[in-house]
Amino acid sequence: MASAAPDRWLLLLGSNVGREENLARAERLIAERFEVLARSAVVESAAVGDPGGPPFLNRALLVRARLDAAAMVAAIRGIESALGRVRGPDRNAPRTIDVDVLLALDAAGAALPEPPPHRDLRRHHHAAIPAAEVAGEVRLADGTTVAAAAAALGTPPAGFRKIP
Repeated sequence: MASAAPDRWLLLLGSNVGREENLARAERLIAERFEVLARSAVVESAAVGDPGGPPFLNRALLVRARLDAAAMVAAIRGIESALGRVRGPDRNAPRTIDVDVLLALDAAGAALPEPPPHRDLRRHHHAAIPAAEVAGEVRLADGTTVAAAAAALGTPPAGFRKIP
């Protein structure tokens, strides 16, 4: 049985180079292409894999886009390129913008198995907390909600904060 086509996407935006400007620019470009249904607060956190690197600002967006996974990835890679993102061998290098697909959802708002949920959704506060803010009730394949997955991470690390 074929799974439903994606209708909504939970995206995570992050920047640690020109943070405020690039986060805002990425949001504008996304809003030009997709209907933005919800935005999380902006959070600040240390760079994963580069403890001495500049801290990141992250925000989750829930968008409506009736695209398959390949088309969505192409669209967000185009946004990253437009904002000067260069992908090199160091996955943890500072960057102008990073846009990750955290989840694909069907028209009823249920998480789809393909593409699979992004690994950071269950591993890092900078992804889980903003995601829970805009899609906390969404159930993952194991029945856990996004909010419960965020709560399971426990207390955020030092340096993590919501930006007013």
